Amino acid sequence: MKIGFYSVVPLDDKKNWSGTMFKMYEQLLIQGYEVVWIPKVHFTEKEEKKFKLIERWFNKIFNRGYNRHLFIYKAKIAARRLEKNLKEFKVDVIFNPTHVNDFAYLKTDLPIVYLNDANVAQLLNYYHYYSGFGILSKIETKYLEKKTLKNSSYTVFSSDWASNFAIDFYGIDKEKVKTIKFGANIIVPEKIDPNKSTEEFTFLFLAVDWIRKRGTLAYESLKILREKGYPVKMLIVGCNPEIKADWVTVIPFLNKNNPDEFREIQNHLLSSHFLFVPTKADCTPIAFCEAAGYGLPVISTDTGGVSAHVIEGYNGCLLSEDANAEDYADKIEKLIKSPQTIIEYSQNARKLYENELNWENWGYQFSKILKQL
Repeated sequence: MKIGFYSVVPLDDKKNWSGTMFKMYEQLLIQGYEVVWIPKVHFTEKEEKKFKLIERWFNKIFNRGYNRHLFIYKAKIAARRLEKNLKEFKVDVIFNPTHVNDFAYLKTDLPIVYLNDANVAQLLNYYHYYSGFGILSKIETKYLEKKTLKNSSYTVFSSDWASNFAIDFYGIDKEKVKTIKFGANIIVPEKIDPNKSTEEFTFLFLAVDWIRKRGTLAYESLKILREKGYPVKMLIVGCNPEIKADWVTVIPFLNKNNPDEFREIQNHLLSSHFLFVPTKADCTPIAFCEAAGYGLPVISTDTGGVSAHVIEGYNGCLLSEDANAEDYADKIEKLIKSPQTIIEYSQNARKLYENELNWENWGYQFSKILKQL
């Protein structure tokens, strides 16, 4: 089977979608498929100006935001262009990760497998960059997304949170909606040692977005525990907040593609006791898959697709969306007082990685879908 992989950049780009696109491409090759890159359609300068003009007029008339990525005029142009481009490729199936707009009006006899970590409709007023849209823009967004889902032979999501929404909200046939969890985008150790020193506890905050991942909440929670006399430390990797405390270490940026810096990331994952990211909004945090590979229990929020990768009371703790610093501190305090529970969480995290949260499993499960086409 020859697969046409629709992507903005070449398939060997390891940075695309934090490495997730490359991992999927890699697994398709491992499963024995021939894979060719179908480049995302481009728009002319004149068309881009029209798109911006539509957005400005919408803003002016309704005094509300407009979803510049998903609207009917743009979708129809994209579909016509993609139909023309597809004539240059002889493929058996089109794999379309994340692109809604270009496929809503696409007419083709080729089967399409669509993949995403969420429905766009779920992100409206959930992610900050999907907030503030006018009602007409929201209607248009949902209309196009439904068309793309209906236009696909199969739709694959990385969590039941997203899969169930597509079935319940859009009425997509549940037989055509599948859940396959993502894996870790970094190399994981062959074995993990869950028995770490408990003289002090290191809580790793591994994230780029300090605001959405609620780094301040994590810091305030640990500060409460410090004031109670518990030997906790915070390690922040990926962002640079204004925090001055001798028990907090800040490493603004580490590049996974740099061998020396990657080894540093590995060391932090190996030496930390918990991944503590009380995120406000998330679909599939790849960092949680990576934490599982390192046997690192996760403390986070029961929001979005997080529960697909962190199971409350198994490999970590998930608190409600309205939980405050005191709530997190209380939960962590109980864990610190139960070292055996921490060991069990660590062992379970690794089991979860080996059984589900790895790309080999994704490739095997995805291949089963392709064989049904």
